[in-house]
Amino acid sequence: MRILAGVVLLLAFAKSGVAQSPLLDRELAASTAFDVATLHAMPPARPVPAFASALAPTSGRNQKSLGETLMLIGGGAVVVGLVAGGGGGTVLIAAGVVCAAYGFYLFEQQ
Repeated sequence: MRILAGVVLLLAFAKSGVAQSPLLDRELAASTAFDVATLHAMPPARPVPAFASALAPTSGRNQKSLGETLMLIGGGAVVVGLVAGGGGGTVLIAAGVVCAAYGFYLFEQQ
């Protein structure tokens, strides 16, 4: 009953929405025409070859930060391998050492 009374009150005091009034039809048509005009005015995009990013030189800062990240991940893998123990721990320790060594190589390559 309360819900029905609330709905009746809401409908009684609600005024018609501005978005549905015919006053905005002219503005809506103008903005749509503008969007269509700008869409046709744009030059066609040139396709970029997929290999272009592979040929771009990498900056030294990226290599250094990647090296730091790999050293941290490798160190974390070694610690987790030590805590885990067993055969899986040995694999984690070996992978962590390899990851940290490659990170150190990238870090010092500057």
